[in-house]
Amino acid sequence: MNVWYLHGLESSVGGPKVDFLRTLAEDVFAPKMDYNNPNMFRALLATAKIDKPDLIIGSSMGGYFADALGSHLDVEVILFNPALHSRSMEPEGVTYGETNWERNFVVGTDDKVIDPKATRVYKDLAKSWTEVEGMGHRTDLNTFKAIYNKLVLNETP
Repeated sequence: MNVWYLHGLESSVGGPKVDFLRTLAEDVFAPKMDYNNPNMFRALLATAKIDKPDLIIGSSMGGYFADALGSHLDVEVILFNPALHSRSMEPEGVTYGETNWERNFVVGTDDKVIDPKATRVYKDLAKSWTEVEGMGHRTDLNTFKAIYNKLVLNETP
């Protein structure tokens, strides 16, 4: 499986989530995201058309990009507290396609950055919807693993 992981606005490339994905996926692409670069989205979309990811995972602003990419590519996405609204900045060049991509939402009930109540407007468009009680904006590694195992590997805890 070819998995893409797009980190959030104030996060950095790599880390334990990417390390975890590399233990399970055949290929993992986890680029350094420069959300201020007006060509970032177009470059990712061009790369995705060649690389053909099977799954795109995004967190916060990375979730916004993952969702938009999925809509162009008809690729399933897992969105952790996605910045589909309430963004602190508006990246240039992000567009939506017209496919019927599958969206899996993971929303922290205590997120103070992306309002989880405002995110609920997307619930009817979701393949799956998971609210994590007590989780804030950042997703801890154990929660990330549990969600991946459940949604991708069909494992239950």
